[in-house]
Amino acid sequence: MRKSSLFLLSAAAAAAALLGTALPASAATADTVVTLTLTGGAVNITAPATATLSGTIGTTPVTGSLGVVTVTDTQGIEAPSWVASVAATDFTAAGGIAAIPVTNIHYAPGTVTRVNNAGTATDVDFVTAGTPVETVTGTGGPGINSASWNPTLTVDIPPTAVAGTNYTATITHSTVP
Repeated sequence: MRKSSLFLLSAAAAAAALLGTALPASAATADTVVTLTLTGGAVNITAPATATLSGTIGTTPVTGSLGVVTVTDTQGIEAPSWVASVAATDFTAAGGIAAIPVTNIHYAPGTVTRVNNAGTATDVDFVTAGTPVETVTGTGGPGINSASWNPTLTVDIPPTAVAGTNYTATITHSTVP
């Protein structure tokens, strides 16, 4: 009798423990479906505000770095692509000194450091002042991508150039998605 009482007591304790932790058969639940909507950004390009090249008359060409140019694509679309172009003006000087024509300016993007994209990099020989010419392209994977390069500008110095003169030109970088 002692064994059966002990067994019944143990069984009752186990049943009470199970009943105390089990969920009721009619437990209520509530699900929430969450929708996440993302908006895309833009394609932006940055370039240094100024650059200085220097050379010697009779020594042609003059070559120098413009500084790092970066395209950042935050469109966030599945298959983004963009084209970066560059345009140049003639190098002009004050006092009626003859300009160095845009046809004497050459642009080389050099090595392009890319994040989440592939593309091309093409050297540019300018033909017409102010006319954009494609230089670097990007076709990316989904999400954000970027590309950076440090272009070299080469200027063929004509025999009409005047020593001690500051010639200025504007190099314009632009991009379209």
